[in-house]
Amino acid sequence: MLRPGGYWILSGPPINWKKYWKGWERTKEDLNAEQQAIEAVARRLCWTKVKEAGDIAVWQKPYNHADCKASRKASKSPPFCSRMDPDAAWLVPTRLIFDASYELK
Repeated sequence: MLRPGGYWILSGPPINWKKYWKGWERTKEDLNAEQQAIEAVARRLCWTKVKEAGDIAVWQKPYNHADCKASRKASKSPPFCSRMDPDAAWLVPTRLIFDASYELK
C-alpha cells in the first residue's frame, strides 16, 4: 500500500541500465524493455516520475485519483475499485485495484 502523495523508489536494475548493462549480464534490449514496462505501469497508475539520478528513480502517487480516473478512459488496467466499506480492513482479500473515492484537500 502506498499512501496518497507517497513516493515509490526503485534502485538498481533496470535503472541506469545504459551505464551498467554489461555488468548485469543482460542485453540492452531486455533492460530497456523492463524499464519501459515499469514506466508504462507507473503512467497507468497516474504516478509522476519525480527524479531519476544515478541508480535511483522516484515516482510520486497522486493525492487524488479523480482526475486520473477521468483521463484513463482507454486504459482499463488496473481497474478502479467499486465502492467498498472503508472500515473493512481486516480479513478482506487483497485485490489488484486502486481507489479513486478519496479526496484530499
